[in-house]
Amino acid sequence: MKTLVLLTSRFPFGSGESFIGREVDLLSPFFEKIIIISQNVSIEKQRSIPENVTLYRYNPSTTVAGFLYLPILLFLNASVITEMLKGEIDFRLGKGDPFTLKKFIYLFKRVIKSVQLKEYVSKKLNQEGIKESMVLYSYWLKTGAHAIAMLKYKNTIRIARGHGSDIYEEKTEKGYLPLLKYSADNLDAIFFISKHGKQYFEEKTGMQSPRFFVSYLGVDKPDIEYIDRVRSENFVIVSCSNMVALKRIELIIDSLVLVRSEKIIQWLHFGDGILMNELTSYAEKRLGSLKKINYRFMGHYPNEDLMKYYSGNRVDLFINTSSSEGVPVSIMEAQCFGIPVIATDTGGVSELVTGGTGSLLPIDFAAGDLAKLIGHYLNLPENEENKLRLNAFNNWKSNFNASTNYTGFIMQLNSIFALSTEQRQF
Repeated sequence: MKTLVLLTSRFPFGSGESFIGREVDLLSPFFEKIIIISQNVSIEKQRSIPENVTLYRYNPSTTVAGFLYLPILLFLNASVITEMLKGEIDFRLGKGDPFTLKKFIYLFKRVIKSVQLKEYVSKKLNQEGIKESMVLYSYWLKTGAHAIAMLKYKNTIRIARGHGSDIYEEKTEKGYLPLLKYSADNLDAIFFISKHGKQYFEEKTGMQSPRFFVSYLGVDKPDIEYIDRVRSENFVIVSCSNMVALKRIELIIDSLVLVRSEKIIQWLHFGDGILMNELTSYAEKRLGSLKKINYRFMGHYPNEDLMKYYSGNRVDLFINTSSSEGVPVSIMEAQCFGIPVIATDTGGVSELVTGGTGSLLPIDFAAGDLAKLIGHYLNLPENEENKLRLNAFNNWKSNFNASTNYTGFIMQLNSIFALSTEQRQF
């Protein structure tokens, strides 16, 4: 494999997709050249990338020039556009799904966006003089995946990852994710970050394929392990997420109101977002007068700073109250420091949080349910707590270690590439 072409949403710009960085670092030595195409043109801050990376920024919005070129684009790609539209409609109607005009308009827009991105990728590869021996890799099973699924080069494979927001259709704002079947039919491999996601996708598309794999993400081992920390007088709870509606941070606030504790509870939330002001006001209203509850919204916190915080401070409990997840990297990070976790049983979270590492809540849990669990961990005997912390650490070490998981991913890529090349010679 000589060239890796990686399509991302933001990486390496801004703070989003922080988990891609380590994967790129580990992939880098296996390729002569890496081309990253980031679908973001608004963020200035750039994270470090390996020396063999060439970076392009693609504007997903249609410019005036792009709009004027649209009739030509439609004409030149009429065959594949027709195939994608017809295939999606036939697939949906075959499943008994109602296909409305609203869905068709959304589908058509997604198809056009995919074709535009495909044209851009082709143009950049031509500029680079690259015509074969590539891994075309979309980090999300969205527009990037649909775009590379249309591309055909000699000795080249096309792969994508499936996370959460790109496969769990019912949990999206529109309740519809176009072209899932098209991706399944035309990509050489799809790597799902959870068993649950793979199973969901198979049921959704009606396909079971040897081209579908489970490939967990991972995080790196901390410099200071959990055994270096001892109990303090305070009980420290951490949550880490964007402050948006689906994270349901208000449920943490509501539950803390109900907890009865002799210890002082210190709750820290790492992350910001559009609901930060609203949640700050709500927390002050509900928690501000409680003497046993201290809280602080930490705002945007670079990942490396969060790891330093975990390394230097005792955290007793990590909480995730999302209504929808894939397999949260934030929970992996907590576990690699031996922190027990309470989380909602959504997506692939149950593959991270087991009875020996924490507790799962139903998606529709009440604040009182979470309060009871917080009380349980608050009052655990030290020997039981230490066992729980050891289990959490070992779960990370065995299943969500970045070096182990990404090395396995690279081995799978090599195998798929070799097999694909061999088959195409006959």
